Amino acid sequence: MEVKLISYSQPVNSDGDKNPLSIAELAASVCYDSEPTDTYRIVKGCKATGHRSVLEHISFTFEVSGVSRALLAQLSRHRHISLSVQSQRYVSMDNFDYVNPFNGEDADVFNNMMADAANNYRILKEYHNAANENARAVLPNACCTKLYVTINARSLIEMSHLRLCTRAQGEIRSMFQLIKSQVATVCPELAAWMVPSCEANPKYPFCPEGNRCCGRHPKLADIYKTVEK
Repeated sequence: MEVKLISYSQPVNSDGDKNPLSIAELAASVCYDSEPTDTYRIVKGCKATGHRSVLEHISFTFEVSGVSRALLAQLSRHRHISLSVQSQRYVSMDNFDYVNPFNGEDADVFNNMMADAANNYRILKEYHNAANENARAVLPNACCTKLYVTINARSLIEMSHLRLCTRAQGEIRSMFQLIKSQVATVCPELAAWMVPSCEANPKYPFCPEGNRCCGRHPKLADIYKTVEK
């Protein structure tokens, strides 16, 4: 898997400040008829009180490769993102790469299954004159794809709350860890907000997963029990 930051929002008249948070600071300052600050105090205050709409003025575009179509299905469920994905209609998937989520003997079994899928794809094309768009019906969810995705800062934070959770599937969790590291190079403040939902409020961490809690932080129900005592 590889994730590259391709572009991000920057102010036209920046006076050297390329941090995309300066755009959100400008937008937030309009709301309160205030002067924008060089510490991003206004937008940080908005974020802290739940007024995240000003963060939608910032967007990031990433090039992602070496991920599975299963990951793509999860990613596409999120709103307010733009996707451009490698087409299996027009691009031949002969000898396709794939993501193997297993280890040990299970990984070997899975590799054999992928070899069978690749062979079935080849048979459809070579012996049945199937077009790519029809032969792709036998391709597995593990088949690798490439994509470009553009996400605004608010969505990045909210998606990270879900996808950086230890209960998220390993592949998409790894992708968001890489996205976070890329964002940190240009906007460390935003990267610091990209945390699992249990740490969305660092002063009062709690797990919203109920019976699926990993134990990293106490469940909200357990906190209330403590308060009641």
